[in-house]
Amino acid sequence: METNTATPGGLSLFMPELRKIDVLNSDAFQASLLSAMEGKRHLILDLSNVQFIDSSGLGKIIASLRLFREKGGEMRICSVRPPVQVLFTMVRLAEIVGIDADAEASTLELRKHVSPEAGPRP
Repeated sequence: METNTATPGGLSLFMPELRKIDVLNSDAFQASLLSAMEGKRHLILDLSNVQFIDSSGLGKIIASLRLFREKGGEMRICSVRPPVQVLFTMVRLAEIVGIDADAEASTLELRKHVSPEAGPRP
């Protein structure tokens, strides 16, 4: 369902291989996302494959973000396709999570908050 790549300094990239995140698969998506967050400090959610997200999928992203932040994590979203960007703009998602053009931009933003000795959380 996803690609999960760890990078040095506690950064991790999570890229769902789903075209849609909707009521039919949002629970499985959230379980995978939460699993990818486990033990991480910083996560990039790359949505380059995702062409549609409904309110259920949006809710799972926001709930996962909240849980991740409660554990001291920080997440950014990147590579959002235009139809998904319309939804994110409508709900003002950028006011609660950083949204970047690509994974490189997200990495640069997250690295501003990573200390040299930072690694995975215990």
